[in-house]
Amino acid sequence: MSDYLDPNNEELLKDFFAEAEQQVEQLESNVLVIENDPSNHEAIDEIFRAAHTLKGGSATVEMMELSHFTHTVEDVLDEIRSDRLKVDEAVVDILLTSIDVIKAMLEARQNGSIYQENIDDLENKLHAYIPQKGDAKTKASAPKPASPVSAPVQTVAPVQKAPAQSSGMILPDLSEAEFAELKETCEGSQKLWCVAVKFDENNPMNTVGGIQVFAALKSVGNVLKTVPDFDALYEDQFYEDVYYYIATEADGSQLEDASFLSDVTLITDAHYLVDNTTGTASDVSHSAAPVQSPVASQSTVSSAPITPSLDLPQGNISDAQNDLLKDILNDNILKPESSKGSASAPAENASKPAGTSEVKEQKKVEPKKEGVHPQQGSILRVDSRRIDNLMNLVSEAVINKASFNQLAMQNASEISHFQTLEAEFKEKLHSLFDKLPDYIEEAKNGASANEIRKNIMQEYSTLGNIFDEYEAETKNIYAKFRSYTQNLGTIAGDLQEGVMKIRMVPINQIFSRFPRVVRDLQRDLNKKIDLVIEGEDTELDKSVVEDLLDPIMHCVRNSVDHGIEMPDVRVANGKPETGTVLLKASNEGNMIVIEIKDDGAGIDVEKVKRKAIEKGLIHPDKVLSDQDAYQLIMQPGFSTADKISNISGRGVGLDVVKTMIQNLKGTISVNSAKGKGTSFIIKLPLTLAIIQGLLVRVGREVYSIPIANVIESQCINIKEINHIDNYEIMNVRNEVISILRLSRLFGIKETVQSDECYIVIVGSQEKKIGVMVDALIGEEDVVIKPLKDQFTNSPAIAGASILGDGSVSLIIDVSQLLELGVKQELLAQQQNQYM
Repeated sequence: MSDYLDPNNEELLKDFFAEAEQQVEQLESNVLVIENDPSNHEAIDEIFRAAHTLKGGSATVEMMELSHFTHTVEDVLDEIRSDRLKVDEAVVDILLTSIDVIKAMLEARQNGSIYQENIDDLENKLHAYIPQKGDAKTKASAPKPASPVSAPVQTVAPVQKAPAQSSGMILPDLSEAEFAELKETCEGSQKLWCVAVKFDENNPMNTVGGIQVFAALKSVGNVLKTVPDFDALYEDQFYEDVYYYIATEADGSQLEDASFLSDVTLITDAHYLVDNTTGTASDVSHSAAPVQSPVASQSTVSSAPITPSLDLPQGNISDAQNDLLKDILNDNILKPESSKGSASAPAENASKPAGTSEVKEQKKVEPKKEGVHPQQGSILRVDSRRIDNLMNLVSEAVINKASFNQLAMQNASEISHFQTLEAEFKEKLHSLFDKLPDYIEEAKNGASANEIRKNIMQEYSTLGNIFDEYEAETKNIYAKFRSYTQNLGTIAGDLQEGVMKIRMVPINQIFSRFPRVVRDLQRDLNKKIDLVIEGEDTELDKSVVEDLLDPIMHCVRNSVDHGIEMPDVRVANGKPETGTVLLKASNEGNMIVIEIKDDGAGIDVEKVKRKAIEKGLIHPDKVLSDQDAYQLIMQPGFSTADKISNISGRGVGLDVVKTMIQNLKGTISVNSAKGKGTSFIIKLPLTLAIIQGLLVRVGREVYSIPIANVIESQCINIKEINHIDNYEIMNVRNEVISILRLSRLFGIKETVQSDECYIVIVGSQEKKIGVMVDALIGEEDVVIKPLKDQFTNSPAIAGASILGDGSVSLIIDVSQLLELGVKQELLAQQQNQYM
């Protein structure tokens, strides 16, 4: 049996929540589209498809409260799609409120609970937009039993069975072994049934119908097998006929009621299996009458009376109960599992087959299994072409590995060959030394030197070139080794780039949330704002995207609240009454630049100064430049708002933005022009996993400084360093730069005393500091490894990396380094005051 059949399957739930999040985002963004363009039928169709998919998916994992509520929303969307409901502000408001409820339901399920809030008022408002719902459902399912509104429920004769062969659906063949296996699965008084379902191909979501019926049948029994297989149903493909083998205590009419979905199915036919013989699904000896929709049989709709179900208790029921009863019987929609203390509870119980009520009630309060946390881990959706590229690179790496293995074997063979040659060389050399006395004796006896030399060359001529062949083979191996190493380097670089591309996601994942945010803010503030989004396809690392939402949210809210003026003020100043907020992303080298810009009032420097003096942040006599004022607004607790609201005024916002951006190894700057607007510019590295670093040596230690933070480096004479208030500084093109010695900061003993030193200037255009080091090694790609335990609080250290020689290099955190430089300067000034 497929793992997908288990609604508690962790992988299935992860997939569902990831898909549901996308569907909700699609719902929200398209609702905002149709608010501005009600005639956009493409957006309306996208909304309907998203709601329909969410409804079917939630039913598959047995989140029936979500499935029921989304079905109601879907009915409203169907009215819009059919042009029976006009899109106006009230409709958009209720749709957005419904989407908020759907989000809350999903969040509750992710936290292991069920949404318990009372949403009766919201559902009533939704139902008010679909006045024909009850009539439409009664017509669509006339063959199914129901009761008059106020008449007592009476037990009547069952509906006459349809003639044999009416559905024409042939049951699939079952072998004796398959039938026996299915039969053994039946527990207690359960019986084995085969429910044949014919689906409507004209339904816009026809590919998910099989899953919806499967989820519906699970409420009345155990679905043991499907034909086609369940995994095939889960794929995006339409199957006209699907057969469900189910073990249940319910009878045929209950199974047909459960499996009949008015907007999905044409025919449902339950067949009681007593053996493994095949026949038609309408075999009257074993099955109830097939249920057909109006599409399948118009005559049945017009002639069949509405009769009560045989499984319902006798007695009077209210109008609300009757409506709910029709909804459950005719459309197989279960009410939310939470009890609301309303008339829906008894009606829900009344519609259940005998023996299932207690089970359902037990299921509502059953706690979630411990250890199942579907919300853990994030799912990354990747273009298949990027995966294919990685597979090609991996295949090349495997080939390269085989080449290295072959080279290693060849090298081992050469080493063995060298040992043989070495032994032969030593043997001949030993023989030469042994015969030297004989040659000396021959010389004494009058033999000429030429003759002796000739004899030696004849016997030992091979001694000089015994290693020639080995030398040639060794050079060949070395050439191959260099070639394979170069190939490996290329593959490793491409793999690194490929993996980084896999981690890259479009920033639209967070940009898409802001149209709703701006819409809500402008209504709360009574302002008119046009949000312009550019560069939403810009990609950056997923780990960066996940932590970027809050900083951008604060900046956007600040622009809307503080930046954009009220419409009458804008008109008085000669501006259009509708303000503009620009949200833009772009690439700049290995950095991503995000700009939040408004055409509002700009930053009032004088007002900022007054507030700063009130809070004691600056001295009243201090001359405040524009850039100084822009930096002040990012101080903790600072706010220029005249009153506290739920949007601003508490002094919590831009200081949080600055901290978050610094944690992401980025920078934020502010530019403003009074009366024209303000822009926040955020610069971030594309990824936090691998960076380019400048390797520097301090004493015997090697440190890595992120290249993104390096402005320049210089080699200077130690005499060029000056002292002001016991603090070291240097002059760089008429700009005073403070100097921080890493050897003093990290307590490293200086090994070499020299008249020259290297200064690496790091920081940004607003704040710089010179770092003194002993030597510059060069640039290198650095893989950041986080520090743990007692090393996490090390000042100015962001992480560590392992170099090519296996040694560890600590990575400098430049933002903390700047703070340490400022603290050191203040400390030096204080010491100077007391001297």
